[in-house]
Amino acid sequence: MKKNLYQTYLPFFFLALLIQSCGGESTTEADSDQKVETIATIERSKLQLLEVSAKSKQVEELISGRVIAKNETQLFAEVQGLILPNSISMKQGISFRKGQTLLSIESEEFRLNLQSEKSAFLNIITGIMPDLKSDYQDNYQEWLLYLDNIDINEPLAELPSTKSKGEKFFVTSRGVYTSFYRLKAQENRLSKFTIRAPYTGIITNAMVDVGGLVSPGQPLATIISNEFEIESGVSVKLAAQLKVGEKITFSSNEMPGSWVGTLIRVGGTIDAQTQNIPVYFQISGQNIKPGMYLRGAYESASFDDVYVIPSSALGRDQAVLILRGDLIISKPIETVQIMQDSILVKGLSAKDQVILTQFAEPIAGKKVVQ
Repeated sequence: MKKNLYQTYLPFFFLALLIQSCGGESTTEADSDQKVETIATIERSKLQLLEVSAKSKQVEELISGRVIAKNETQLFAEVQGLILPNSISMKQGISFRKGQTLLSIESEEFRLNLQSEKSAFLNIITGIMPDLKSDYQDNYQEWLLYLDNIDINEPLAELPSTKSKGEKFFVTSRGVYTSFYRLKAQENRLSKFTIRAPYTGIITNAMVDVGGLVSPGQPLATIISNEFEIESGVSVKLAAQLKVGEKITFSSNEMPGSWVGTLIRVGGTIDAQTQNIPVYFQISGQNIKPGMYLRGAYESASFDDVYVIPSSALGRDQAVLILRGDLIISKPIETVQIMQDSILVKGLSAKDQVILTQFAEPIAGKKVVQ
């Protein structure tokens, strides 16, 4: 009876073992496939690598700006009259020298009236001479000399100083001071009929010409000097390093040559939009024109044992990606100096291969394959 039971269930026993064995092998193969899928890889051909080496680096800060005239003046008429032919041609681009007559306005009538009043003043001084001789004899010679030197065609000299209160009150009571200062005011006004150049330069805009009638307050022309400056904006850090008197060589992309600029002043305020401080360089040389854009470089600092990498290689976590063997790792670094298109850093090793390629997803920890 026992033999029959054994013979009966034996096939079922082997069938159960076979099913268990097949199920175990399937599980092992699935686990193996899952492990292969979790190892992320990237092709080496997709990576742009930069092998770095330590070096000494002289940092240059870019300073650029537009050329502006050191002096720019708008001329206005203060008197009325016709512009005389002895004025220079009031045309844009005309050059002039310091002290040269730019505009002469007809002043004959005013000049004759002034001479008439000077003659009246001469009579006043002549009228007080007898009293000065009798009452203030110690100062009589001074007044006599002054009277002899009066020329109605020339500006009046300063009045003699009085030597006593009595003399002062006497001269004042005769209207000498009133007449004198009225004449000096008219002499000053007469000088406004001639406009002379305050510096050597050129005319950039002219609104009148010879023969034209001008009135007080009328704009006449705009002039600039032939001395020029460069206005630029620099960082607060660089502004603190710059010293008045330092020289920088500037150049232009539009024309050959170079020009030396000397720092003459540093602004005292920070631009709210750019966060820069304005600095001004006086520049000289041939072919300088207002409006030119010039560039120069200032050697601001020197560093030893630093590495130069592109700005785009630095991540937000202050780390770079490097290839070590066949694995991509993230390596923290120290930023030493930020330049225009690159960064000086420490924390790398010689022959480190920095990954420059930008990826949308993190690649640290991935394996590089051929």
